[in-house]
Amino acid sequence: MKNIMSVACGFIAYAAAADCKAEIDLNTSSIADEAWYVPGWMRTNEPEELAWKSFVEVFSTTKNHFHQWDGNQLWPIAVKNADAEAVKLADEIKRMPEKRRARLTLVGHSLGGRIVARTLAKLSSDGIKIKRGILLAPAIPAKDADIERMGLGSEEPIIVVANPNDITLKYVYAIAGGELGPAYGASAASKTPRNVKEIPVDEDITKNTAIDAFWGRFDAAKEIANHHASFYFEELSKVLDGKASKGVRVMVPQDKINFEWKVVDAGVWWDVLDEKVGWKFERNIVTGHCRIVNPEKLRVAWGERDKMEKAFKKVKAQLNVGGE
Repeated sequence: MKNIMSVACGFIAYAAAADCKAEIDLNTSSIADEAWYVPGWMRTNEPEELAWKSFVEVFSTTKNHFHQWDGNQLWPIAVKNADAEAVKLADEIKRMPEKRRARLTLVGHSLGGRIVARTLAKLSSDGIKIKRGILLAPAIPAKDADIERMGLGSEEPIIVVANPNDITLKYVYAIAGGELGPAYGASAASKTPRNVKEIPVDEDITKNTAIDAFWGRFDAAKEIANHHASFYFEELSKVLDGKASKGVRVMVPQDKINFEWKVVDAGVWWDVLDEKVGWKFERNIVTGHCRIVNPEKLRVAWGERDKMEKAFKKVKAQLNVGGE
């Protein structure tokens, strides 16, 4: 009888341990991939219907979360709040179990992209990584130091979807932002940061997207509308499906605010320092400043020589991808 009781107790203990292990395994396997959406300026209290719908469509197989922050403020205040929010978000992620962080994707649009970039940079400084970061038209200076650091905070390459002709970022941000230069979402870093893929999209992404009758009536309004998150989510969906836009503009790193116009070059005032398939890197013989001219003879960037030289190297690198 004693032996029978010992066997029975042993069996119960084994069954309990097995049940416990099964429960642990179940809990582990039930950790779902998560995608958090960090919205841009004036869209931060609750999901804006069109943007949120687009986000959910792209991340249809994940557990989705709308990350609120205090961005419904005047622009200067919203920028400060965005930088403060990055610190809070990084601290929140640090407190997560490692297995949960490994399944987390952060997606930020505009000022939300700024928050994601700074969050990843802060995580990287502590040797912490999430699964992936995605920046859509990020409103952060292209020369910002956090852009160089953010790649180390993501296990998979960070995706940066940018539009060289995003009017809101190209002109409004550059003029009103008062920061270190053009926004990363409409320009590019002079040197692509580690573990980052910069994806330029069709310069007028609204051409391929159905928008309502009001926006469609006005060209100026339509150009401003191309900063809307829903357009960038549509482009992101193409990127993730391997169907990125073809024939998009080359991303040219900027120095000074540049208004594109046709140049007249009689070969008198400008020395050609370098060229590639119709693109030219030129220096003014009087002032010494430099410019980059595309094959359509549009000045696409200008500024100090060393910065334009780095920018032209990046232009050539993009041209080489096509095998030219």
